[in-house]
Amino acid sequence: MAIAGFPATVKIGVNTIQDIQTLELPFKMDMHETTAFGGSGGAAVGTKTFIPTLYGMQLKLTGSWNKADATGQALLETAFFGRTTVSLIASPNGTNTYSFACWVSDYTIKADTKGAVVVDYMLTMNGDVTRA
Repeated sequence: MAIAGFPATVKIGVNTIQDIQTLELPFKMDMHETTAFGGSGGAAVGTKTFIPTLYGMQLKLTGSWNKADATGQALLETAFFGRTTVSLIASPNGTNTYSFACWVSDYTIKADTKGAVVVDYMLTMNGDVTRA
């Protein structure tokens, strides 16, 4: 069943970050190769085997640049230049949430004469995630 994305939110505490139009939550698991000579763990000869190690995520946000959003975008900018973490709550459907502390690792402002000023944020998860 498809789910509409328009109820999605990204919040710092109780405050929604304004003018965000897309969010991506690409969770990734690091994998350590355990292949041994002649195959390992019952694997066929000539195939690799792995074990999962650490997982992490870099949240990607894109939207209209809004310096007037004092409790959202302005806080992300301050966290970037101040090298501090922020605690976010991301909800791709307005109901289920992913809460985590993160670093603002990329902050890109783009202006085009034929369009609006837009912003891209990359937020690197720092520690565990709480899913609800």
